[in-house]
Amino acid sequence: MTPIETVEAFVGHWNSGDLDAMYAMCAEGVVWHNIPMEPITGVADMRGAVDGFMGPVETCEWEIHAIAANGNTVLTERTDAFILKDGRRAELPVMGTFELDSEGKIAQWRDYFDMATFQREFGGG
Repeated sequence: MTPIETVEAFVGHWNSGDLDAMYAMCAEGVVWHNIPMEPITGVADMRGAVDGFMGPVETCEWEIHAIAANGNTVLTERTDAFILKDGRRAELPVMGTFELDSEGKIAQWRDYFDMATFQREFGGG
């Protein structure tokens, strides 16, 4: 897979709910950094963070608006939408940077978004 195809498949796994396939696309020492928050290192810690975050989420509907690659670095402009179990839809505009290692696995994943928008979208109904 090309780096762009890898990131598109990664987003596809979020959307299909196949989180095990999503984790399998990450290097064991992956660094996931939602820039307003502290970085998370390693698949095990990433799994714990995702499990906690996804508690109120029924499904994901992430949409890639633009994608570009330079070598093993892929940039995305996305809207990450989450359908919550209470029926609400939370949307977050995101700029993402993915860096793939020599084996084609995601080694670094940085998402840039506005924390106020995140808090508003995910706040109580």
